[in-house]
Amino acid sequence: MNRMKIALLLAAVASLSFAQDVPTATFTEPFAGFQFTYPKTWTLAKATKKKDSWHTIFSIPIEGSDTKGELDVDRTEYHASIDLWQTIQLRANEQLHREVVRQWTQEVLGVSMLFSRIDYTEQGVPMTSVSGLYFTKTNQKLFLRLTSRASDFDKLFYEFGKVLETLRQLDGKLPEEDDPTKELAPAPKKPELADISFHAIESAKTAKTAYFKAPTTADIVVSTRKIVFRMPTGWAPDKVKGNTLELTEPTLSSRLHVEFFSLLDSDPAQVALTKLAASHLDQFTKVANRTDVGPNTNKSGCSVALVWRVGESTKGPLMTCDAMGTMGGYYFLMSYSQTDEVQYKADRKLIELLLKQVSIELAP
Repeated sequence: MNRMKIALLLAAVASLSFAQDVPTATFTEPFAGFQFTYPKTWTLAKATKKKDSWHTIFSIPIEGSDTKGELDVDRTEYHASIDLWQTIQLRANEQLHREVVRQWTQEVLGVSMLFSRIDYTEQGVPMTSVSGLYFTKTNQKLFLRLTSRASDFDKLFYEFGKVLETLRQLDGKLPEEDDPTKELAPAPKKPELADISFHAIESAKTAKTAYFKAPTTADIVVSTRKIVFRMPTGWAPDKVKGNTLELTEPTLSSRLHVEFFSLLDSDPAQVALTKLAASHLDQFTKVANRTDVGPNTNKSGCSVALVWRVGESTKGPLMTCDAMGTMGGYYFLMSYSQTDEVQYKADRKLIELLLKQVSIELAP
């Protein structure tokens, strides 16, 4: 599949990031050249043509809170290493007497987003902020900053995660990651507009088809925050404890172990899946076949990836599956193993159907 087809597919997937009954609008950052879709409950502060032109701030209502969060959308000139950028964030916040709690990268459309989480106090109120630099092959990079009271930030980051899934480049192509070892054309003294000028467009009328939600649920606690895990009929959660559970199904021969995480204090989801799959490799004396699937967005809007292995162990045949599903700033890791080839074939079909319908959402 060529890059244009992939870009069109991602644009279609972006429309699944919000429930179909949620009115949305489209925001365009005209210099960095990106768009994203956001709920109309957000208030858009129009940019002005002053020195800080096109620096836009969204005011975001937070369920159950009497204050709002903010999303700053800006751009910044940067063409150097990822390590240097993260060091700059550390030093800048040290001077402001703010604590950089965590730094990580997250892949968005195949390009790294460089995140830094900062905790600080403002007028006696604990605050949290996450900044993100989109590490694209351009001098003018998209720069985002999300801020709210610390007690509200999990909810805010969940909503931001859904918005981030709709990010797309104006020309319909996939962006490229920057390479600091290669020179770029000098940035113009006066910022240049991308192909499409700034506009905020109301989305099309609501589709008739309701956004899918699987009927069976389990309440999970992740980093003190309660989330809801949804799964199709026939599946049942068991041994639910903290951020872990086991999944059963009447015809499934081997239970699935599932663990849940927040992107705010854990590895990026794809990195976590890679580590999980690597940790199970030593169970094999020989791997005859490995199949990687995804990440693909399922019918519930959850991005899912799987690693299937078929091979031999010291005791005979061994088949495993390691899977990941991420949605709105949270993700799960799932593990499965089987030594019976017939049962494995039946189980694999069940697991694939399961992962087409699972989703994660914040508890009310």
